Amino acid sequence: MLTMLKALLITPVLAASFGALAATIQVQAVSQHLHILTAQDYGTNIGVFKSPDGVVLIDPMPGKTNLAQLSKTVSEIHHKPVTHILNTHNHEDHSGGNAYFMERGAQLVEGDVKLAGFSRVMVKSHTSVDNIFYHKPSNTIFVGDVFDTSWHPTFYAGGVEGFKDAIEIILQIGDEQSVIIPGHGAVSNKASLREFRANTLLWVDTVRAFRKKSYSVEKIMAENESKKIVARFNVQGKVPFLPDTAYKRFVERTIQVIEQEENKGGE
Repeated sequence: MLTMLKALLITPVLAASFGALAATIQVQAVSQHLHILTAQDYGTNIGVFKSPDGVVLIDPMPGKTNLAQLSKTVSEIHHKPVTHILNTHNHEDHSGGNAYFMERGAQLVEGDVKLAGFSRVMVKSHTSVDNIFYHKPSNTIFVGDVFDTSWHPTFYAGGVEGFKDAIEIILQIGDEQSVIIPGHGAVSNKASLREFRANTLLWVDTVRAFRKKSYSVEKIMAENESKKIVARFNVQGKVPFLPDTAYKRFVERTIQVIEQEENKGGE
């Protein structure tokens, strides 16, 4: 039997079968239980699960203008309406489609998850409440924006310690063959998640060292060492990867995290 990562390699053929309905939404078949849908507007990875409890959506937000298209695509795949919704966190690009499907009969599941095959762990990293969902039948882990393969890390709510705790918890879920679904970007695995963790901690240590030298934000941005580390997050080879405004904000928010942790340590 094909592994799930190998199965993703045949995605273009599978996606083509949904041609007319999925013109604006990319369809990836991970297993008989799971499809991942994405649209250009937000690029959010939306999980579509076939379960004994019905059709389950994770983070149903392809962009507001694409919600009807998302619903039609799900119907084309499973020929059934959406029955349950799960959110990795409450940001608009992940939870913005909730109301659309709830108006059509779906139930938003919050807190403990009692759906067949699913389990939930709560961490604090990207936001104050990040839900990690593991689906055992497909051996997939949805991690939301705790891990993003299309952008730099955004660990601002939990700080460095929250980030490290969150990654360690994810690594303990499932097994080494588990497929990891980031909030945005290409599907991944635990080896890549470990690399992401190492690069993130290296980034924080580097900014911390530059800050001790009283470097300005602009000087930190201009350092070749900073640029090389940021480039490690560009796993999809985007050109350009980060606009200057986003790069500057990344440096500024990292400094804020460092200062908050220093202040907390001095209490």
